[in-house]
Amino acid sequence: MSDKKLRIFLGDITHDTIILVSDTIPINIGFIASYINKLYGEKVEIELFKYPKDIISEIKKNPPDVLALSNYSWNSNLSEFIASLAKKISPNIVTVQGGTNFPHDEQTQRTFILERPSTDIFTILEGEKSCANIIGRVLESDRDRTKIFKKKIDGCVFIHPDTKETKNPTFYRGEILSRIKDLDEIPSPYLNGMLDKFFDGRLTPFVETNRGCPFKCSFCHTGADYFHKLNKFSQDRVKAEIEYIGKKAGALGITNLHLADVNFGMYPQDNITCEMLLESKRKYQWPLALMTTTGKNSKERIMQITEKLGNIFEVTMSMQSMSESVLDNINRANIKLSHMVGINNELKNRGRTTAAELIVPLPGETKNSFVKGVNNIINSNVSRLVIYTLMMLHGTNFKQPSYRKKFGYKTKYRIVPLNFGEYEGHKVFDYEEAGVSTKDLSFDDYLFIRALALLVESLYNGSPFKEFFKYAKFYGIQPADLLKILYDNLLEGPDAVQEVMKEFLFETKNELWNSKEELLEYYNKDDNFMKLKRGEVGGNLIYKYKSKSLLRASNSWIAFLKDQLLKLVLQKSVKDKSKETIHDEISEIASFCKLKINALLDADAKTDSISGEFKFDILHWIEDEENKKKLRDFRFKNEDSVEIFFEFTDDQIRMRKDVFNRWGKDINAVSKIVTRIDNLESQFRKVRFKGDNYLRDIYKKIGDTNIRYSLSS
Repeated sequence: MSDKKLRIFLGDITHDTIILVSDTIPINIGFIASYINKLYGEKVEIELFKYPKDIISEIKKNPPDVLALSNYSWNSNLSEFIASLAKKISPNIVTVQGGTNFPHDEQTQRTFILERPSTDIFTILEGEKSCANIIGRVLESDRDRTKIFKKKIDGCVFIHPDTKETKNPTFYRGEILSRIKDLDEIPSPYLNGMLDKFFDGRLTPFVETNRGCPFKCSFCHTGADYFHKLNKFSQDRVKAEIEYIGKKAGALGITNLHLADVNFGMYPQDNITCEMLLESKRKYQWPLALMTTTGKNSKERIMQITEKLGNIFEVTMSMQSMSESVLDNINRANIKLSHMVGINNELKNRGRTTAAELIVPLPGETKNSFVKGVNNIINSNVSRLVIYTLMMLHGTNFKQPSYRKKFGYKTKYRIVPLNFGEYEGHKVFDYEEAGVSTKDLSFDDYLFIRALALLVESLYNGSPFKEFFKYAKFYGIQPADLLKILYDNLLEGPDAVQEVMKEFLFETKNELWNSKEELLEYYNKDDNFMKLKRGEVGGNLIYKYKSKSLLRASNSWIAFLKDQLLKLVLQKSVKDKSKETIHDEISEIASFCKLKINALLDADAKTDSISGEFKFDILHWIEDEENKKKLRDFRFKNEDSVEIFFEFTDDQIRMRKDVFNRWGKDINAVSKIVTRIDNLESQFRKVRFKGDNYLRDIYKKIGDTNIRYSLSS
């Protein structure tokens, strides 16, 4: 037995050609490293990696004995390339991949492994015990590959390396391991210092308080029975981690946090986590924004538990579809629409935001049923509706040929947004398979829904133009109807608006390929690869064009909304003699929207105080939740007009500095930033009347708690 320590490299590697795509501290490999170190501490030497250049450089300098890399849809091919590079340098390296991007059935597993010849072993499901078993095997075999692969390894799947190129590869599949019930068995990689190197000012802290999901959604890998039981980290452990991270993140000026829990707020212990986060915010100004997914039910409990976090946190309602037949097809059940409306209204009254999610095309969904669902959700007063394209993920029904045939699925391939690069002279692409039509929804329907999704994301989500929608509602024009009217009349819009929509639809069609082979052939050509490197193609199109809309075309959208709404309201108010007043009202709404979103997402814009003169008290009109009064009923008395100031708070300035420093300020960077600021409303300028010595949120009533901000210094 060798006395030399076993050298292990663990990597959760991200592409970073345009921007840092996977931008979280790699807690996943931190857990695995901590668990291995606990079992084999004196026998192993472990190093963790996030960036491709770093791990490639270290492999070339001094290759490890074991190289274990994460395997997700956005980095699986990158991990395979790094494994291939390691094999060329040192053929005896044991290479491992583990993560959600792995099939569950044996036949597909065989194919998957054979397509990745440089990876020796794939772990199944949760990785700590599986990876520990691999390390145990390597140690007991004294690094002898003939012994390592002689028999199966529990928690793992592999094809014997010597048989991969034969007609009958020898397949080994170990037993599925039981999950770790008491998660404190995994030492904290934060508290033991293993993740300290990743507090580098670029990465966002990632925290996990529990694992498991009680729901059986067919489109999600956690819908498997394996994940149904909830396992938890102790509250003392979570508290210590938040305190540890808070000190470091606050000192670095990091403002946000990713929470890995898939049903946050649904469990009583989440209340204590919220208190811990609030205390950290008070002490360290971290976190100022929280990205997570709330539970699918128990919404009242979620509202109550997360209330204390205020507007740094958004309650999500993952609907997926509003069609009962579709929900049956995907093993889902939603809360009732009336219940959803009640929750949205209650949270809105408290100055909080909500989000809902839909996926297209799900089995049985039609264009009409989807649009109806969009209407119902938007008209329920949700703050944000995110419309996702269906990904055909490993470990879900959508990878099963029989399931696809049943619902008539047709798919295409596209680059996972910005997940590509050139390493050691080799081009590497990570791509995904997307559903683009079914027997019930055509490809043209898909393109229409993508355009609708862009309008929802750009104009409705985050409330940049909320006052237009409120005004329209008074005249019986529902938000979804106004969006459809804008879509139908795009040719009447300003040139900047037409250009955004035209470019979006062109890219939406041209990002899709019939096969991965076609995709690779095209982008491997130098001219086409340069388009990717310049950021011209290959991005997240919804967020790319939302960013273009808000950053470069916001005034054009405001002009378009103003013209279309004026035309609609005048048609509905033919007997109203106050046409000039209607024009004044809508004009003031346009001015208000311009001022509140001034400098939003624009790193180079001035953040000084700005102001406007208003005849109407728009702030009090916004507070009229029942919407029974006209804007003219809120005309300022005794004065022709009143000056309102629009300013940023110190926290907003701090967050702006953080996000632009970390991601940059070009369109692809801003596309990333908008995904990291779930609550866009929180980045609008705050307001004050002339003479007031405090700022307030636009969407919180005067008299509500926690709405006054000191004037920015």
